[in-house]
Order: sequence, then C-alpha cells, then structure tokens
Amino acid sequence: MRLEKSNIPANLKSKFNARFRNFETDLDTTKRKLEGYTNDRSKLFGARYTDNPDSDAQLEQRQQLLSGTDRLNRSSNRIRESQRIALETEQIGASTLGDLHQQREQITNTRTRLLESESYTDRSIKTLRGMARRYAPFSI
Repeated sequence: MRLEKSNIPANLKSKFNARFRNFETDLDTTKRKLEGYTNDRSKLFGARYTDNPDSDAQLEQRQQLLSGTDRLNRSSNRIRESQRIALETEQIGASTLGDLHQQREQITNTRTRLLESESYTDRSIKTLRGMARRYAPFSI
C-alpha cells in the first residue's frame, strides 16, 4: 500500500493519507492485542484454560472425545470394508452375468446347428429311401 500511495494524484493524496494512517493505527492496535493474548493464554482461551491440563474435568472430557473419535474411526473402517465387499460382490455378479450370457449364446448356437443338422439328416434319409426304392426292383 505504501508503494501505491506514491502513485496517487496530489489532489487525492491527503484523503488517502488520512485513511492510511487510520489503517496503520488499527493494525498496530490489533497486533498489540494479539501479542497480549499470546502472552496470556487465559485471555485467549477464557476461563476454560488452566495451566494444569490433567485436571479431572478436562481429562474426562478429553477421554470422552478420544473414545468418540475411536468409535467413529472404527465405524468408518467398517463402512469402508462394507463398501469394498459390496463392490467386490457387484464385480462378481457382473462377471457371472457375462458368463451366463456367453453360455446362452453357446446354447442358442448349438440349438441352431442341431436343427440344421436334423434337417440335413431328414434330407439324407429321404434321399437314401429314394435310392433304396430304385435299387430294390433290381435285386434278385
């Protein structure tokens, strides 16, 4: 901001200088407050801060939070495992459906070939009967 302040036209400089001084004052005040809070933790955290983190209320609360976090982690792990199993099951089902589709195609093709061969066999039988009738009168 200091660099930009030098590029401002002269007629607006006084207005911006006043604003700039106000911003600097506010910034300095806020910095001093922050330094005061970092030096005195009770001001920063309020009445709940004590120098003895092993007091019963805080220790009990911390243990409750840790046990709650552990339960959440275990539940999350169970959910992840369930999702993994569901995806695996879905993949197995898709693979099985693919295999069944292939087998259906094979059965359909086999049936078609069987019907074709049956028609060829019927024609062959008719041809053989016709040949046998023609040959029968010549037999002695």
